[in-house]
Amino acid sequence: MPGYDLVIKGENRGPNVPGVEGGAVSLLADYAVTTRIADLPPEVIDHARVVLLDTMGVILGGSIEPEVSALAHRLGRRNGGSSTIIGHALWASPLNAALVNGTAGTWLDFDSGHRPPPGKPLLPAAHPPVHLVPATLAVGEAMGASGAEILAALVVGYDAGARIGMASRLRGQIHPHGTHHNVGAAVAAARLKRFDRERMESTIGLAAHLSLMPSFENAYQGRTVRNTYAGVGAAVGILATELAVAGFTPERNAIGSIYGSILSPWLDPARITEDLGQRFEITQGFIKPYPMCRFGHPAVEAAEALVRRHHILPEEIDTVEVRTFDWAATLDDPAPKTDLGAKFSIPWAVACMLVRKSAGPTDFKEEVLVDTEVSAVAARVTVREDPKYTSMTPAKRPASVTVRTKKGSILSWEVERSAGGPDAPWPVEKVQAKFGSLADPMIGPEKALAVVDLMTELHDLSDIRELTRLLVPTGST
Repeated sequence: MPGYDLVIKGENRGPNVPGVEGGAVSLLADYAVTTRIADLPPEVIDHARVVLLDTMGVILGGSIEPEVSALAHRLGRRNGGSSTIIGHALWASPLNAALVNGTAGTWLDFDSGHRPPPGKPLLPAAHPPVHLVPATLAVGEAMGASGAEILAALVVGYDAGARIGMASRLRGQIHPHGTHHNVGAAVAAARLKRFDRERMESTIGLAAHLSLMPSFENAYQGRTVRNTYAGVGAAVGILATELAVAGFTPERNAIGSIYGSILSPWLDPARITEDLGQRFEITQGFIKPYPMCRFGHPAVEAAEALVRRHHILPEEIDTVEVRTFDWAATLDDPAPKTDLGAKFSIPWAVACMLVRKSAGPTDFKEEVLVDTEVSAVAARVTVREDPKYTSMTPAKRPASVTVRTKKGSILSWEVERSAGGPDAPWPVEKVQAKFGSLADPMIGPEKALAVVDLMTELHDLSDIRELTRLLVPTGST
């Protein structure tokens, strides 16, 4: 298909979208500009609060990593600007703060995401929040935005990036971070800056031109440049708004050109505006229970079910067989060399669960990769594609784990879809507990609890800086 024709016909019946003929980008811009917090159903606002809380937690958790801390101190100062570098007593320009915070949020691979677009081949899940939240908070602080404005910006920005992602098919070698969710970050920032429809439309095109073409191979090799992709996406979303104000102009059919030819071989514009203003993509996201590639979660969840039901001694394990769907079966490295590589290794994650009875952030640290007991079990894990499981995607993403012991016992468990997604949502109490586990070491339990409490009334908050001042270590101002 040509991938360049962005003109759609017919009436769009979304409550906040004009029922006129026009391009998909024009309708998206209208939606982003005109949607009010009062137009959003309560459950959509609740989802936005959960996404914001979860993402702030993973940013805090990643902020302590040596590379992130070094970047924070290179770009931030105690009086360095209007926007908080989360987890540090440092501030910077909105653009630099978004870059650091987006990088921190990616580091643990614990950030929430959006289900892959329907159809085949099954593509990697994209991660709107780690682009959106850093950009939204950074600009929101600079603007003195209200909590309601932040929530509305998150919802419309999430829709913009996710819908472009669903309408396209990134080439298989391309990592989804730093691609279409740059547009989401730009839309959220432009919304907070109160752009009109024309300037919003220009911003969308400019953000598309600032997309990365990131290599997925970096994730498999554990190369940490991959952790900067979303931070760059958050920053260039803000940059796109600055370019729009300065008068820069994009290609006329920028979305079709970038996402219908260069990054993706085709584009279906109808998917950008289908049920716009009626179906909110932020409700279709998932929260990660484990800090690793989402495709590996069903196998780890199955292993967790086994250790909860059986007393499994690592020295008695003979073999472990993981059967899963096609994309997940590529995560088969039994001996990862870096923490990021471990997060793309089903053998390592399953072995951690079987040996250490957990697969949390500390289980993927490089100092744990030398654990001979875990390594020995990981070497006995085989990962295979099961065509039956592949045929069940994308509606389900199954995996089974079968442990055979040296005494001849066979223990097996199957998971059809992992927890945390729209079909098996996490209760908000679990999200709050996850936030606390990541935030407590960085800002202290008192501040972490204050953040959780503030989130319940965020839509009534007059200035988002009441929230962001809590995201720095205790004693900082």
